[in-house]
Amino acid sequence: MELIKKHRDFLVYCLFGFMASLINIAVFTISHNNLKISLWLANTIAWLISNIFSFFVTKLYVFKTKIGTYKKMLKEGAYFIASRLFSLLFDDIFMIVAVLVLPLNNIVIKIIDQLVVGLFNYFSSKWIFNYNNRNILEKIKNLRSK
Repeated sequence: MELIKKHRDFLVYCLFGFMASLINIAVFTISHNNLKISLWLANTIAWLISNIFSFFVTKLYVFKTKIGTYKKMLKEGAYFIASRLFSLLFDDIFMIVAVLVLPLNNIVIKIIDQLVVGLFNYFSSKWIFNYNNRNILEKIKNLRSK
């Protein structure tokens, strides 16, 4: 039981990360395979929709932070999306290379891609929603404005 308590954030993140990955895979599959949207655009649409879902569940249920003010939510959302842009870049490059250059099955590659991206996203989200780290961000911001 102690082990579960110790790793609660990671376990809950895995549950919601799995749900976000399912959303990502479903949106990608419908967009690319059914609607015939280009690979890159379908992948980016799937990324956007799954990350909007992920922002709210990660904030509220994984790291248990309050919504707070509109300004605070926008600021956290901006950090969240900025960190996820790195995963989108990896996601797009990985999908393009694996599916278009090495003609591998796009669904299998998307599943592998989501596992790798999910780990990166957990650690970046933990950093963003941890208030101790936000103090570091404020100090950096203050140093740049001087």
